[in-house]
Amino acid sequence: MLDVEVPAGVNPASGRVAGTGAATWAEQKRPLLVAGSFVVAIVLGVVIGLVWASDDQPAAERTATEQPDAPELRPVLPAVDWETSREPGRPVKVSLTPAQRAAIRVPLQWLAAWQVRTETGAATPVASDVNVPDGLYYGAIQGASREQDVFWAVGRAEISGVPDSDARNPYVWMRDGSAPWALVAHGPGACARIPQPLMDVWGSPGVCAG
Repeated sequence: MLDVEVPAGVNPASGRVAGTGAATWAEQKRPLLVAGSFVVAIVLGVVIGLVWASDDQPAAERTATEQPDAPELRPVLPAVDWETSREPGRPVKVSLTPAQRAAIRVPLQWLAAWQVRTETGAATPVASDVNVPDGLYYGAIQGASREQDVFWAVGRAEISGVPDSDARNPYVWMRDGSAPWALVAHGPGACARIPQPLMDVWGSPGVCAG
């Protein structure tokens, strides 16, 4: 058998070159490192999946009690100045005659009374117990047709037998085309539901302050 000189660093039995301490440690820990990488990949995948799932969830929306459809809430649509010169999306401050101001208050008073009854479960108040005083703001966002005009109103409600603290002013009402008037919101922050362009046309209603 020939004597062969084995170079330094070579293992005579295996023929492998002896590595550094770090390389030897990596070799020994390879199964653990592979397993650890696999676990990290799974965790990362789960986290990314959760993030995407949360992004796909619809934004939370404030829901309201289903509102009634009474004849008082469907008055005849008013004649509008922009009928022959429509600009869909344009906000308009609507001026009312004394008769129109009285007529528009009927559905607003009806809804304010209904809201109190809904919250308390009582049989009162009724529409005649509600007064919408001067200071009511009325306007619209023009649509492509009469059926697409959206009317808005904001004001205070004075309700017989209900203290102001429970009335939670101001009240914001809205009517979409010939649909019935609806009570959109009332109380602090209610005016945030009104389209900002219409608020700008109104000049920041005092009833919305505070």
